[in-house]
Amino acid sequence: MKKMAKVVDEQNKNDKLYQKMSPHYDRSIAFKTSCELVFQGKDQPSGYTEPLLHLNRLIKKS
Repeated sequence: MKKMAKVVDEQNKNDKLYQKMSPHYDRSIAFKTSCELVFQGKDQPSGYTEPLLHLNRLIKKS
């Protein structure tokens, strides 16, 4: 996951609004959310990911 976060960060390096995930993975809501989608997504009813996304959007906004 961390390796891919670095790839995504590099792909978005010219986007002034993009917030990097690396190297501070523990402080990145985006990194936390992506991990939750991968590792907890299978436990969501019918694979529905919106509850995980919604929760993390609320965390980001607060």
